[in-house]
Amino acid sequence: MSAPDWSNTTKTLLTEPAGKEVSFGKIRAAIGDTSKSISMSEMHRVTDLDAPYNLPSNPTSSQPHLPYVLDATENAHVPTSGAISPDDVRNIIKEYVVEQDSNKEEHQFDAGTLTGSTTPTALVNWNSNLNKNITKYLKIRGRVVSTSVPTPAVSIASSASSNLNVYVNNSPSGYGIYAAGGAKGISSGQPGGHAISISNPGAPASRVVFVECEGSASRIWAGGGGGADGVDGSPGTTGSGPLSDGTPGTPGTPGTPGTDGSPGTPGTPGQSGNPGSRGVPGSPGQPGSDGSWGSPGWNRVNQPFTYTFQQTATIQEARRQVRRDRRGWWGRGRQRSRVTEYVSVTTQQTAPATQPRQQRTLCFGGPPGKGGAGGQQGFGGHHGHGGSKGYGGSGGQGGSAGGAGGGGAAGGGGSAGWHGQGGIGGQAGSGSDGRGFNNLTDALSSSGGTPGTSGTPAGSGTPGTSGTPGTSGTPGTAGTPGTPGTPGTPGTPQAWGGGSGTPGGAGTPGGPASCEYGSAGTPGTPGTPGTPGSDGSGGTPGTPGTPGSDGTPGTPGSDGTSGTPGSDGDDGFGGNPGTPGQPGVAGGDWGKAGAGAAGKAVAGSTYQVVNGPQQGGTGDIRVIY
Repeated sequence: MSAPDWSNTTKTLLTEPAGKEVSFGKIRAAIGDTSKSISMSEMHRVTDLDAPYNLPSNPTSSQPHLPYVLDATENAHVPTSGAISPDDVRNIIKEYVVEQDSNKEEHQFDAGTLTGSTTPTALVNWNSNLNKNITKYLKIRGRVVSTSVPTPAVSIASSASSNLNVYVNNSPSGYGIYAAGGAKGISSGQPGGHAISISNPGAPASRVVFVECEGSASRIWAGGGGGADGVDGSPGTTGSGPLSDGTPGTPGTPGTPGTDGSPGTPGTPGQSGNPGSRGVPGSPGQPGSDGSWGSPGWNRVNQPFTYTFQQTATIQEARRQVRRDRRGWWGRGRQRSRVTEYVSVTTQQTAPATQPRQQRTLCFGGPPGKGGAGGQQGFGGHHGHGGSKGYGGSGGQGGSAGGAGGGGAAGGGGSAGWHGQGGIGGQAGSGSDGRGFNNLTDALSSSGGTPGTSGTPAGSGTPGTSGTPGTSGTPGTAGTPGTPGTPGTPGTPQAWGGGSGTPGGAGTPGGPASCEYGSAGTPGTPGTPGTPGSDGSGGTPGTPGTPGSDGTPGTPGSDGTSGTPGSDGDDGFGGNPGTPGQPGVAGGDWGKAGAGAAGKAVAGSTYQVVNGPQQGGTGDIRVIY
């Protein structure tokens, strides 16, 4: 701090040179009241720190008053008691004054140390008088400011003091003590800074610091409270409440089954069969086989021998047979007939012969005889009778009843609606910083918050779906076909068969041997008889009866009933609107609140404002003290 910024303007009184008498009148004029008398005891130096605050306790010859001679470094030579003379009160001070130059500016000044942020080293001091009871003045003639809210423009916090006066009487208009304004925040602002803050450590509460603001151009202005930006409105809450889907409808009831179909009618009988054809004639008999050669003979003298001659003959012989035949169905109408059958019968004849043998001369046997001619063919039999007609088929069975139709499916319950979304909160308004020496010109403005938007509507529940129709009954099954008519019986053959063939002719005898002792050849065998004619064929079978007609189909089952519709789903609840944005708050002007509290012109607990607006003074103090 340069010397012209602050200076010591203390005046020394009664400075007459030694040896020159100082009159009581001069003493009273210098330190007392010229309208009042002064006693010698009132010229003693008073050292009680509380004497300036407790006037009745002080020695006086008139009304109680501030002691005339107070304790100071400069007054240390004045006796505090005992004998005293006018010479003892030479070169004394009545007050100690530290004064600021009127055109200077100081930042964050400590009145105890007489230093600040721009005056780190004090070039003036209190000369150890700060905690003595001498009246002391710190006179603010220029400007003392703070741009930091936590630090006041003028503080008295480092040292204890007694009878200290902070006197603001600036000569340039607009000067004085100015604190910092609070910064804006969100929802709340920073409190404004204090212009003067006094704590006077170690001193009793009665030992106050006096603050005086003299003149309408003299100012002690606290910082305004900071404004605030509003906060955005809160989003509206989403609609709430239980939501449930609709209940399904009930299924339809099944239909009734259809009735069975009726049986078909029986078929009609078939026609009788036609007569059979005549039998075919038999084939002629085969010729007989030739006889064998006769055996060779030996010529023996007077020795007879016997041999046997054999002849075979075939004749026709009639034999009677009984035949059965069956007529009709299931063995009904049996008949019996007698027939005559011709069969071949073969006979053999032998004859002994004696022939003498007289010598053993070999001779050949006779040649074989020729076989007989074959018999003639038999005649064919007469035609058989036609078969009986077949029976008509049985009627078909009626079709089975149709199945019942199924009941319709139940309708589905409707889906539940949805809740509406909450509205969007309004946007916050804006505020401004409080007025202070750190904010001399910015506008103290604010804006309102915007309203919140409405919540979205809730969604309605969807309707329940209709039940499905019942299914149709199934058709009855078709009647079974009638059974085919039974076939007619086969035609019966004629009562007699075809005629037998004639027997074959006899074979010729064998030839004689070459000598009388050789045997003759054997006769040829007779021809075989002709084969009998075949029986006449049976009559044709009767035609089958016609099939019975088909049974009628069963009737269809009836349709099932439709399912009932499901109930509707619940509707949702609408969303709530968003809350409006909080409006901003403008910063406070000098010494006034914004969103934050206002700073104080004089803060602390050990101070007394003298001649302020509240005491009828003319100084400009804003606002709280």
